[in-house]
Amino acid sequence: MFKGKNYFKMNFDLSLKHLGKKEDKYNADMDMYHLKFKTYNATIEGKFERSEIRHMIQILDNSIQ
Repeated sequence: MFKGKNYFKMNFDLSLKHLGKKEDKYNADMDMYHLKFKTYNATIEGKFERSEIRHMIQILDNSIQ
């Protein structure tokens, strides 16, 4: 069925927690989130604004061929 290619199941954990809106004197309000993406050998974790997360998704989506 899948001749010539190696297929595997990737296990990962992804969690996203809404931290609420943060008001800033330069930005009216920002939806902040705590993102944690964990694979078998690495973890990415931090606080991100909604537009930053959408931008990361856009970059990933555009990179997949």
